Amino acid sequence: MIDVVSEDALHGDLHEFPLDALLQALAAGRRTGVLHVEGGSDVWFSDGWIYLVTAPSGPPVASVLYGAGAGPAQELSALLQPGGGHSALRTILGRKPEIEKTLRILLHEYMLNGLFELLVPSQLRFTFDPGQKHPLGDELAEDTVAVLEHAQRRLEIWRRIAGRIPSTSARFTIAAELPNGAGDRRISADDWRYLAMANGTRTVADLIEDLGESPFRVCSVLYRLLLEGLIVELPKATSTSRSREQTAALVAD
Repeated sequence: MIDVVSEDALHGDLHEFPLDALLQALAAGRRTGVLHVEGGSDVWFSDGWIYLVTAPSGPPVASVLYGAGAGPAQELSALLQPGGGHSALRTILGRKPEIEKTLRILLHEYMLNGLFELLVPSQLRFTFDPGQKHPLGDELAEDTVAVLEHAQRRLEIWRRIAGRIPSTSARFTIAAELPNGAGDRRISADDWRYLAMANGTRTVADLIEDLGESPFRVCSVLYRLLLEGLIVELPKATSTSRSREQTAALVAD
């Protein structure tokens, strides 16, 4: 159920009104503002399109811009200060139009990671605050339905991954023999990096941290290497170098 607080403001909980239905309703209504979800996540809309999703577990927006080569970290943080009345993206792309493609890719991934966490069924409370705008700017906004469908596909993949990699404390190592009696096997440079680090001593959590990639990316590659028979899981150790909560909890019903 959604309660109307004012003419445009809304609040409710995700148990009675799931996130996917809520996002589609805001998109259909061509709403502009921010959806605050209990726990610290925010989904920013411009005329029904999503342009930013932030989550407490994710890096700050400034680090995403920095990773795209948008400028010095201190300058980017200043651009993202609220109340400036400007668009950080407009300023950045005015100076460096050549990084637009990279920025679009990184911000798309950033949004998917934020939505991915929110799509897990929950009873969290939400509030939609109309008219609010993020200093980032909406120049790279995306169709809400398309982003949502992408995030939902990712969640389904994650459920399958959790069947083979139920915990980030799992450890893997290279298989003793090539699968299916193969005499040779071409390995890409990216796969070789994973195979070299999956040496039986690192947990999945270690690999996520050491590779500097998202949990979804790391677990997806490990899942594929498992299916291809290139790595095997080791028996559960009594202790690991770094502890993490089980990934299965992310996809609990």
